[in-house]
Amino acid sequence: MLLQELLGIDEEIYFVEESYLAQGTLERTLRYFNGIKSFSGEQRMRLLRVHERGRTLGLLLFNPADKNVPVDFWSVFTGSLAAAPLKEQFEAAADSILIFNPPEKDIELSSESWRDVVNEYYSLMLVSRNFCPGCAVRPESYGSIFSENRVQRVKDIFDFLQKKGLYPEGRLLEVCCGNGMSTLALYRLGLAPLGVEINKCAVCQGLEQGVLKPQRVVVMDATALSRSFDPGSFDAVMGFMLGLVYEFNKELWTGIMREAVSVASDNALLLFTVSSKPEIEILAEALRREGVKGEIVDNTDSEGTYDQWFFVGKKQNLSRNF
Repeated sequence: MLLQELLGIDEEIYFVEESYLAQGTLERTLRYFNGIKSFSGEQRMRLLRVHERGRTLGLLLFNPADKNVPVDFWSVFTGSLAAAPLKEQFEAAADSILIFNPPEKDIELSSESWRDVVNEYYSLMLVSRNFCPGCAVRPESYGSIFSENRVQRVKDIFDFLQKKGLYPEGRLLEVCCGNGMSTLALYRLGLAPLGVEINKCAVCQGLEQGVLKPQRVVVMDATALSRSFDPGSFDAVMGFMLGLVYEFNKELWTGIMREAVSVASDNALLLFTVSSKPEIEILAEALRREGVKGEIVDNTDSEGTYDQWFFVGKKQNLSRNF
């Protein structure tokens, strides 16, 4: 696992929060921290600290084997995925423990590398059914799920973008990535998006097939991106075959568009595909309201199924126009 490699440890690791979503509330973390602080001055603890430019990203507490737990392991605490107030609360609590109990090792990592660590852990826990011990879903064959025609369809869109001088670069986010059908095309194009998807079964399916990468996918609600990512976190935000987008549920999708723009940097590329013109018109209107300048593209073909219409544009700033 990536965390053991980066920290040079052999023991098992367990994140205190039970899921990626729980990292947004830190209920267990802050409760456990109160308990740790109560005896931190009485007993020396083995601690490892992960930080970025002095700010604590993670704290690991060593737990020796005993009669109840037969193996040594490290408990992992982090506040790096929480919103700013909770993140600051975590850092203050962690630092108050470290004052009385300095870490035996202090490791500096970038916040992006640390997020990869967290993503990988929860992805591996998901695909190994640790989150769903009673899961009755049986793995399907690769060929029954993934379509090369679908992959090519996405790649053709990027050929169009390249001709228009709009090819995405830098930090990429793919919202509503599902099982990775479109993500597979992005990987083959040499891109490395972070995928977010609320349906954990779809994510699990993509991980089982080796299509989604454990370090680059998150089970997350796309209507709440700004709770986990800072403004300007991504240089491109995209989503493929979103929907179905109707008048009765358009508030959901306009909310996702608003969140997508909120975590995009100035001049970031925004790209979204759907199956019909009315759907893309709803998304385009929402994006334009958020300061994205772009165009609707008719991408219809004889099959009339995937990515028939898309919107591509850029988030505006004061210095450059689309």
